[in-house]
Amino acid sequence: MKVLEVKNLRKRYQDIEVIKDVSFEVNEGETLVILGASGSGKSTILRCINNLEKIDSGNIIVNNETMVKEYKKDKPIYNTKEVLKKINLSIGMVFQDFNLFPHLSVKENVTHSLLHVLKMDKKEAEQRALDLLQKMGLEDKANAYPCNLSGGQKQRVSIARCLAINPKIICMDEPTSALDPELVGEVLKTIKQLAEEKRTMIIVTHEIKFAEEVADRVIFMDDGVIVEQGKPEEVIKNPKNKRTQEFLKRYVEVKEVNLEKLDISKEEPKEVLKFFKEVSEIPRESGNEEGIKNYLVNFAKKRKLKVYEDTNYNVIIEKEAVEGCEAKEPIALQAHTDMICEKTENSTHNFEKDPIILYKDGKYVTADGTTLGADNGIGVAQILAILDNKEMKFPKIEAIFTVQEETTMIGAKEIDLSKLESKKIISLDGGREGKILVGSANCLEWRAKIQKEYQEVPKKYEQYELVYSNFKGGHSGGNIGDTRRGNPIKLGIEILKNIKDVYIKEIYGGSRVNVIPRDFTVTFFMKKDNLKKVNKMIEEQKNFYGDVNIEILPKKENTKAFSREVTTQIIGFISNYENGAIEYENGNVILSCNMAAIREDEANIYIEYSTRANNMKLRNEYLERLEKLVKKYELKIIWSQELKGVEQDIHNSLITKCNHIYQKMYQKELEKMMTQGVVEGGFFSDKIKDLEYVCIGPNTEDVHSPNERLSIPSLQRTWEYLKNVIES
Repeated sequence: MKVLEVKNLRKRYQDIEVIKDVSFEVNEGETLVILGASGSGKSTILRCINNLEKIDSGNIIVNNETMVKEYKKDKPIYNTKEVLKKINLSIGMVFQDFNLFPHLSVKENVTHSLLHVLKMDKKEAEQRALDLLQKMGLEDKANAYPCNLSGGQKQRVSIARCLAINPKIICMDEPTSALDPELVGEVLKTIKQLAEEKRTMIIVTHEIKFAEEVADRVIFMDDGVIVEQGKPEEVIKNPKNKRTQEFLKRYVEVKEVNLEKLDISKEEPKEVLKFFKEVSEIPRESGNEEGIKNYLVNFAKKRKLKVYEDTNYNVIIEKEAVEGCEAKEPIALQAHTDMICEKTENSTHNFEKDPIILYKDGKYVTADGTTLGADNGIGVAQILAILDNKEMKFPKIEAIFTVQEETTMIGAKEIDLSKLESKKIISLDGGREGKILVGSANCLEWRAKIQKEYQEVPKKYEQYELVYSNFKGGHSGGNIGDTRRGNPIKLGIEILKNIKDVYIKEIYGGSRVNVIPRDFTVTFFMKKDNLKKVNKMIEEQKNFYGDVNIEILPKKENTKAFSREVTTQIIGFISNYENGAIEYENGNVILSCNMAAIREDEANIYIEYSTRANNMKLRNEYLERLEKLVKKYELKIIWSQELKGVEQDIHNSLITKCNHIYQKMYQKELEKMMTQGVVEGGFFSDKIKDLEYVCIGPNTEDVHSPNERLSIPSLQRTWEYLKNVIES
């Protein structure tokens, strides 16, 4: 019998969506284990089920009682207090940090809810508590206080307290993560006993072997979605999904399963995926767009469409209105042809000549160890499918394909739009379904230069290499608010700052200014007695960021390193640099910074970073703080470029029309979004008077990283929506 239903659950913190349309059920007597890296959304799901966090959409049904009664204007209206109390009493929670009352004895901790919530007779409550403590092997600790217990004993008291109210469902959030290794076994033994009693349990854990033994069913989560689920022998021993395999490799031996090549004949929308496949076969790293330009020009000529090209490799294609089309006004569609090229350490892919092969990973399209190029190849593919369509009654289409959006924006800066008839441009560079971009950030990019200077390292100092890898990285505009991604450059320098007495010898990490770094390596000298402190800090960072690699390695001693002054400049500037999301407005990040890369040449050390701002006043205040920091550490600044943002405009007729059609199709409004990403609309508005500009697109995840993937169901919905918008 079903005791819990989680339906289309979504939850966000400010502008970060941590749970993305998650659905599952739990049957009576079943033990469900939820696995996944830190930050994947596991604990948030438990907190939503326990009503410790309010959901944004969807519903949670416990024993046929719904947590959310209805929705008004897309906002959840929770059920009555009586119903919520009934739900709350049906669910017990065991927390990773115990959450015991320190001023109450063990027995009083267990009886507290019985006396104050269930209003049970004191004698009866105390007898139930003693029975449960005996079951937990803690009857001799009834009058002790939490401060006198071991971690394992505290957690068993927490379980006894949970069982006291006899809940229908027991939720456990990392029940062993706060325990010393030698204490884990006693708690796991207790949980196994509950599973054998057929208690209904939902357990979030990193104990893979334990999950394999105790679970009836396993769910693996990544980035807020359920990637894979099934019996433990299927998910843990024989995972089908590439991301599940990567996560489990460090814990158990898993059977490798090759990604399945995408079969376009079996997927929809075929017409879009066909062109995406063709586009993906053309190398098109930002700055290398001649090949894709030639493809677009040939596409137009074969279909006898008007085509224009310029010396930068921008292309404009025109298709006249279809006879019988009711919409008289022309519409412009825009996408950029270049892509960011990132790959894993073991990938041999050559972005200058190798095609990107499309693979299917569950409900996603992905590549194998490289960026996918859906940003913005899928936008290019949708426009080509529109231009190729012979059945629908479209108005005149003006298709704009720009270059170097990911780097210099020279395409948007230099393109001639004077012959364009349309006053409305729909960009297809959005990466979030159901959202419409109405404002984007101004972006400043620059680098700091520090001149190298060396000295001999004092005696008793030993050489080490601190290495960070396997961080998630991502888009410095789209993912900057996700604190769980981490910045390995900042993290590594923070460790050196805490050691204090160090000399840096070599330092490098990150890749490019608009990518959150995924790796970092620093070689340095310190006294050996600091090693224990460093290892402790490394473990703390690993525990927080989850499935990442951080290690410190002894190196053969070499007595020369950067001078104390140069080391201080590097550590001081990077550690004090404001990184990540800095300011928010209505849940949107409106000021952010990215410490992107650090590298050396023979004479200098270069630190690359950027600032994005939707609010220029906040940006200018930040620049004043930055200037003081630069002066303090005597850095030389080399300015690279400034990229113009799109001023917020939520009332133009194009937004209104797009929203009306979306409401008609999906019975809800488009979410108006300001982004920290830089789009080309800011440059277009200088070229077209009274321009109306929006940006939409299907869900793409982890862009600018080798984990980039495109949601097929989202593409299907977005494609149908786009066609309706254009026909109107």
